[in-house]
Amino acid sequence: MTDSKSECEWPQISELAPIAIPTFHGTVYAQLADVEGEKLLVICSGKKVDVPLVRFHSACAFGEGIGATDCDCGVQLEAAVEAIVRDGGFVTYAWEEGRGIGIVKKMAALAIQQAEGLDTAQAFERLGYPPEPRSFANHVAALRLIFDGPSIRLASANPAKEAALARAGIKVTERIKLTVPLTSERATYIAGKVLALGHHP
Repeated sequence: MTDSKSECEWPQISELAPIAIPTFHGTVYAQLADVEGEKLLVICSGKKVDVPLVRFHSACAFGEGIGATDCDCGVQLEAAVEAIVRDGGFVTYAWEEGRGIGIVKKMAALAIQQAEGLDTAQAFERLGYPPEPRSFANHVAALRLIFDGPSIRLASANPAKEAALARAGIKVTERIKLTVPLTSERATYIAGKVLALGHHP
C-alpha cells in the first residue's frame, strides 16, 4: 500500500493520515473515527462530492469473513465500496456484531433460529432484544467528523438509519438500493427484514 493522502480529498479526522486501500473497484481510503471512546472505521472515496453516498455498516464475521449465503452483510459491504468509488462518499463501519448484541448473543440467536425455525427478529425477542437494537448515533457521529453538509444519499433500506440521520438534521435526498447477488437463503433473510424491521423492499 502507498501513502496516497494527497489523493484523498476528504478531511483527515484523526492523527493517522488516511490509508489507501486498493480494492477490485478502485482505491478507497480508511480512517479511524473516535466517537466517545468507540472506534469506527470510516471508508471514504478519493473524490469529494457535495452530496455523498453513505452506508452505515455493522461487522458480520460470518457474512464478511466466510461468505455466509444466508445473510447479505458481506455482499452489501462489497456493493457499498463499489458504489462509493463510483459516486463518492463513505462507509462507516462499526464493530457491532449481531446488530450490536455481540458475537456470543448472536450465536445464541442463530442456535434458536436453527433449532426452532424462527427468523432473526423472533430469535432476538426470545433473548430479550428488540429486532433492531442499534440507534446508529455512533455512525452519525462518525459521519459528522468528516462531512458537515446538510444532505446525503443513503445506501440502505433500513428506516432506522434514515431516522438517525433525521434526528441529526441530515436530509436523505435519495435512498439507494444496492444490487447484491441473491441466494434462496439470502432472499428469505431480506424478506424477513422487510416484515420485522420495516425495511424498504
